[in-house]
Amino acid sequence: ISINDVSYTYENSDQKVLNKVNAIIPKGLLVGFVGSSGSGKSTLMDVLLGMISPDIGSVTIDGVDIESNINGWQKNIGYVPQTVYLTDSTIKSNIAFGMDDIRIDDHLLRNAIKSSQLEDFIDSLPDGVETLVGERGVKLSGGQRQRIGIARALYNNPEVLVLDEASSALDLATEGRFLVTIKSLAEYKTIIFVTHRESVMNFCDQVYIQKNQKLSKM
Repeated sequence: ISINDVSYTYENSDQKVLNKVNAIIPKGLLVGFVGSSGSGKSTLMDVLLGMISPDIGSVTIDGVDIESNINGWQKNIGYVPQTVYLTDSTIKSNIAFGMDDIRIDDHLLRNAIKSSQLEDFIDSLPDGVETLVGERGVKLSGGQRQRIGIARALYNNPEVLVLDEASSALDLATEGRFLVTIKSLAEYKTIIFVTHRESVMNFCDQVYIQKNQKLSKM
């Protein structure tokens, strides 16, 4: 994945949020984008995800501009936000989010559960994947909710996983366990981890620091 001289300015603003930003994200690595709030991380991810188009520059996959097939690119991405939205239903329904039970693929479900390291937890529950999580996942811990978010993102077996401040709501001990899970996924996924926590940097294969509308590689 190549980010090539990307600049972006929001409408009705004369200040660039991104200014000729460049980055290379090699396949199969865990790459961190670290920066404080307001540094442009979310805007850069919106460009990378194809949610907005840059004013100038491009994002290319193996040399092909994502603008040529946005839908195809987005189907290859699993996204985990800072706050995972859970419905008052079963673990199974929350992982295969938005799908009728009859359409849920048990093989994909089990793979997503295993990859997100939820297997032991779910196997310990009397009702397994049919366990109700409560409103907004109130019956689960913060780490368990985030792992369900990962399992949801992995259900369709995407090639790229984007985590947008996905550990920032966790305490440091839970975050440490969460990051071990993420690191294990990097063996067969390209992972992009966006965060303001510098502690995450130690888990990344490659790190970019975002500051003053620019990116610099560590």
